[in-house]
Amino acid sequence: MEYTGLSSIRLSDYHIDPQIGFLLRDALMPVVDHSRLCGHRQLRLAHLQLSVIVNGYVWQDGDHGVPKSLPPCLAIPFCGISRLLDVQPILSHIDLVLSNWAFIDKSRPPSLDNIRVLYNLPGGEEAAWFFKATVGVELAFCSALQPMVTAIEAADVGDDVTLIKCLVDLASTVNSMQTAVSKMHDGVSADTFYNVTRPFLTGWGGEGSPLPEGIVYEGVNDYPVQMTGGSAAQSSTVQSIDALLGITHAPDIQAFFDRMKPHMPRPHRQFLDDIRERSKIKSYVHSSSNEDLKSAYGKCIQSLVDFRSYHIQLVTKYIVIASSKKRQEEEKYKSVSKKGTGGSSVLPFLKSSRDTTKQAYISDTKVTSDLNPAMNS
Repeated sequence: MEYTGLSSIRLSDYHIDPQIGFLLRDALMPVVDHSRLCGHRQLRLAHLQLSVIVNGYVWQDGDHGVPKSLPPCLAIPFCGISRLLDVQPILSHIDLVLSNWAFIDKSRPPSLDNIRVLYNLPGGEEAAWFFKATVGVELAFCSALQPMVTAIEAADVGDDVTLIKCLVDLASTVNSMQTAVSKMHDGVSADTFYNVTRPFLTGWGGEGSPLPEGIVYEGVNDYPVQMTGGSAAQSSTVQSIDALLGITHAPDIQAFFDRMKPHMPRPHRQFLDDIRERSKIKSYVHSSSNEDLKSAYGKCIQSLVDFRSYHIQLVTKYIVIASSKKRQEEEKYKSVSKKGTGGSSVLPFLKSSRDTTKQAYISDTKVTSDLNPAMNS
């Protein structure tokens, strides 16, 4: 029998293999060549994408049967990109917040109703709101950047008028950051955050972890590596204000902050270091007889104490109380219930950092409260 009219059909045009049909031949995921990425922005977006995939791979079944290693197709490019950025190969603040957002309408300024998240994490719209609210804190901080730089220069040349204005502006910014973080209540329930979103943010390694020894990055190392998960302490915002105002924390608290710095982009770490090295504001105010200047400095400290007190309230609601309601796996509950997303013993840590903030206060202006009542929602 002679067939006609079909001679022009080639199976290869339809991605059909004559031996295996519709199946994909050699369906092996190759190792992505991360060296072909160009520039800081591409590297950051690739780090975000891979970090979400990696955490999805590790925690896809919760904490049951977690893999003890990452395959080379994930580990090699993820670690390679992390080396180029000089950050840790783990899902952290640099990914979850700093990179995980986009404008809805580029013609309008950034705000909670004009930004969206790029990657939806477990928790759906509530998780998206959590990250959007945290982006809001970063956006609120922006108004502090120029006053911080100007304040350093004003202290260097003894310009009290300019320094006072900068300190007043800075206190206002910290209050705006507190307002921004208070938006968390509007769209995130404690149950969803603690039981659905938070486990996905967990790193690997240490007491209470399903991966106490860490995880092996195949093709990069042959031993398990411990990594700290996402934490608010990985933001450069409050740490840079600490640096500007000359706030020093207890050695164990400062050690934790220092451990968070490698999760920040290298230029952001350099900004923190340069601010702390350059700022002579605290010593200048201490030696000054200008009461208006001391008052402005004291109001900055007060705003930061209030911010940290409010953070304690949030952690109490979203972690401490939420964990007490969890009735499963009692031993595991005991080991993780008091730990933040970054793995710290959260309440003692936060209270200590707040208390050392108070100690930075100048003698003649009393820090009057631990919390701005207007923020008590």
